[in-house]
Amino acid sequence: MTSPSATVAARRWLVQVCCHRSCDRGGSAAVLAAFREHQSSTILIAESDCMGQCSAGPTVKVMPGNTWYCRVTADDVPRIVSQHLQGGEPVRDRLHPRFHPFDPSL
Repeated sequence: MTSPSATVAARRWLVQVCCHRSCDRGGSAAVLAAFREHQSSTILIAESDCMGQCSAGPTVKVMPGNTWYCRVTADDVPRIVSQHLQGGEPVRDRLHPRFHPFDPSL
C-alpha cells in the first residue's frame, strides 16, 4: 500500500502564476521568482497571462486539482510548496473563495 505522502511526492505539479497587469502590479514577478526557486522534475512553474481574477491577484493556479490561490505573496510560496505540493494539503487561508467557498466544518 502506498502512503499518502509517497503519492503526493510522486505527483507532477503545474503551478501557473498570473503575470498580467493587475497581478504584476500586485507583485506577481516576486511570486513567480519565489516559485521558480522550487522548480524540479515534479514541480513545473509557468508564467500565465490574465486568468480573469484581477481583483484577487496575484493569482496562482495549481494543477492537478484545479486549486486557485488569491492575493499570493512571495512569502506565501514556501508554505504552498511544503504544505500543498509536498504535503498534499492546500493552504486554506490563501484559497480563492470564488473557486473554493469557505466550509466552516473543515
